[in-house]
Amino acid sequence: MKYSAFISYNHRDLNWAVWLHRALERYRVPKRLWGRRAPWGEIEQRLPPVFRDRDELATSADLAASVKEALAEAATLIVICSPNSAKSRWVNEEIRTFAELGRAASIRLMIVDGEPHADDLERECLPPALTAAGAAEPLAADVRKDADGKQSAKLKVLAGVLGVSYDELRQREAVRRHRRMFAVAIAASAGSVVMAGLTTVALISRAEAVHQRQVAVQRTATAERTLEFVKGMFSVADPSEARGETVTAREIVDRAAERLDSSLADEPTVKAELGVTLAEVYGALGLYRKGDRLVRQSFSTGPVEPATRTRQLAALGESQMRLGSYEAAEASFRRAWGISGGSSPMLRSRILIGLGQTWSELEKSAEADRAIEAALKIDKARGEAGASDVARDLEALGINAFYAGDLERAQPLIQQALALRIKVEGPNSPSVGDNLNTLGSIAYMRRDLASAERLFRRNLVIQQRLLGPEHPDVAGLMNNLARVLIERRHFREAGPLLQRALAIGLRERGAEHRDMAFFFDNLGIVRRRSGNDAEAEQLFGKAIATARLHKHRSLGPALADLADLQCATGRAPAGLSSLEEAAAAVKRDYPDDAWRAAWVENVRGECLLRTGKTAEGRRLIAASTPEILKTWPATTLFAAEAQRRLQLRSG
Repeated sequence: MKYSAFISYNHRDLNWAVWLHRALERYRVPKRLWGRRAPWGEIEQRLPPVFRDRDELATSADLAASVKEALAEAATLIVICSPNSAKSRWVNEEIRTFAELGRAASIRLMIVDGEPHADDLERECLPPALTAAGAAEPLAADVRKDADGKQSAKLKVLAGVLGVSYDELRQREAVRRHRRMFAVAIAASAGSVVMAGLTTVALISRAEAVHQRQVAVQRTATAERTLEFVKGMFSVADPSEARGETVTAREIVDRAAERLDSSLADEPTVKAELGVTLAEVYGALGLYRKGDRLVRQSFSTGPVEPATRTRQLAALGESQMRLGSYEAAEASFRRAWGISGGSSPMLRSRILIGLGQTWSELEKSAEADRAIEAALKIDKARGEAGASDVARDLEALGINAFYAGDLERAQPLIQQALALRIKVEGPNSPSVGDNLNTLGSIAYMRRDLASAERLFRRNLVIQQRLLGPEHPDVAGLMNNLARVLIERRHFREAGPLLQRALAIGLRERGAEHRDMAFFFDNLGIVRRRSGNDAEAEQLFGKAIATARLHKHRSLGPALADLADLQCATGRAPAGLSSLEEAAAAVKRDYPDDAWRAAWVENVRGECLLRTGKTAEGRRLIAASTPEILKTWPATTLFAAEAQRRLQLRSG
């Protein structure tokens, strides 16, 4: 048979179908099962392809014939059960067709929502064809949290496809997981954290710093004590529990942090090194506040070696930068650089990059370039060992150029970084997502909204899978996608994205982080478009307060949004006052963006019309509209609003 399984599902359950499809095709079959007989032949290291009809049949000219052919070539039919599939004509037809082939016993179910045999028909999740003609109900796996959960449900489905018992797979998975954790523990004790985002990478890089410093007996003893501690982190995760993915990286790090707090009092260097490592892991997991607390606590362990103090200061600078305290971050990186003379090239380049990125945020573009170029020189000299850091340096140069408005220089630098990231780290590295996000932002700045939306959507899927749905980087990406949707006037879709992004941002960064100004303002625009003027005004006010605090360039646009609302709700004097401040802020922060100043005047024109100053209002609208329409495509938010005001002018 061509396929190990055929996945039948309703399109509303696409996310579950995609997850299951990937889980099955990526599953590595335990070696002891190789050679056994399965419905399609001998079991090998990987399952034969899994058929998911919406992907496989995208170009089919004969949908019904193609489905029947695929069902005939599939050893097992997996039905994703939910109220959606229970009502689906096509899911029922696929079940019926498969059963008519004489393979009803090879149907497996995966329940994702609803209830089997529910009293409420709206909650029924089993398609009627499953029990037609008195057939026995197939075995089911249940991904819901109060049932099997995702990991156990996946193993149950795999057991059905492979034709082996669930207990056999569960036990093998528990052993595999235990070995994997132990391997990660040993690797973690040897290296310094790479801030790319993966916790295993974050735990293994300490060894390179230790090795390159070539410290003899004392450092060897420190590494041995670190190894002992890190192995203990994983010993609490008993593989006999067979909890699979429910034992999370965060649980392990939380346990380690608790244990560290009450141990190693007589070994301050070891305790400080471990405190920094765990803080960096929290940062990689997106738990910025936890990481910040832990790195600060590491300074209270007592006297430490200069190399350890350098690493503490570098980690503190990175934490301060994540939380938006850029002046404090600059001071920490400067202190780290001042004592880094005996440190490894890797740590010295890391400090330089921290300085460069901080100066980018503080709009010190020339200083940032010099620091980043110095780091790039160090990392190129490290050869293959520095390849990932070279990509990081190219990315930092590209982002600095982007912040400075030099898109022509920024784009090729980010593309170089992306190609190197994929080569060195693979396509699933979170850093690849960072590069895609920047390319999407460049497309947005060029008003290529279709390309920007495509890049942001693609990246959001990748980053949510790699980092989890609650990571601050994912929140930033949701905000970026939502902004593109706002420009394209898709307000209904933008709203939920911004709500989630704002909740994550407030939890991990706080309301005063400079980037929160964008989140508040964007959600305010959406709320106004849905008629909720009171909430919109509150959000604009928060955006303005945050922007003022940081002298942030979002101040002018947010003031213009507030002024537009004030004028529309009968408070023209307040609106005109807001526009005066907006005009000054835009002139200061966007000297090369003529359309922004035109937008402020466009809003002012409508406000004056509302006060009865018709001639002056019409003049301002007429003078400002061409610049806006020259910049923005006709169907976008700014262009549509400018065209609407033109009609008011002529009315």
